[in-house]
Amino acid sequence: MISDSELILSGLRKILEFEAGMTIVAEGAGLRNLKSFARELSPDFIFLDNRESAYDIEKIMRLGEIRRPGIRVIQFTDGGAAGEGIPDLINVNHETTSTELVEVIKRGAGENPAPADKKSGETKPSNITKTESRIIKLIAAGESNKGIAELLSVSEKTVKAHITNIFHKLRLQNRYQLMIYGKRMKKNIEVNL
Repeated sequence: MISDSELILSGLRKILEFEAGMTIVAEGAGLRNLKSFARELSPDFIFLDNRESAYDIEKIMRLGEIRRPGIRVIQFTDGGAAGEGIPDLINVNHETTSTELVEVIKRGAGENPAPADKKSGETKPSNITKTESRIIKLIAAGESNKGIAELLSVSEKTVKAHITNIFHKLRLQNRYQLMIYGKRMKKNIEVNL
C-alpha cells in the first residue's frame, strides 16, 4: 500500500486485516517505495493512493518500472478514471465502498465472492440463519450476550451457542471481528425483532 496519508493506510489495513486470504505485505509512501515494493516483494496488488501525489502510473507501468507481469495496481484517485485501457490498472474513488474494494481484489485474484445480499449490498454467506443474522446485527449495535438473550427471549447459553456457530461459519476468531463484520452488514438493514 502506498499513500502519503497515514489515515488511508490505517483505514485500508482495518478493511483488509480480517479478509481471509489477504495479507498486507508492505506499507509506505513515495515513488521509491512503490518501485521497491513491486520489485522486491512482487505482490499481487499494489494499492496506490494517487489523489495528491499525482504519480504518472501509466508511464511507470508502460516503462516496466513495476517489473513483474501480473501485478495489478488499484489506484485511488479523485479525478476521472486515469489510465483507461491499461491492463492491470484498476481505478477506484471516494464513492467505492469497502465491500466493493474487497470484491475488486477478490475478482482480480480469480476468486468468486459470495453473492451479495440484495437488501444490503453486503456479502452474506447463505448458511447464516435469520436468528444468527439478528445476533450479528445486535452485536454490531453493542448489545451484550445477556441483552441479546432478553431481546430474543432465549437463554444466554443459547446466544453463546449461536455466536460459536457464527464464528465457525464466518471463519472469525473473536467478538471484535464479528462486530466489524456486523457493522458492514448492517449499513442498510434495520434490526427487526
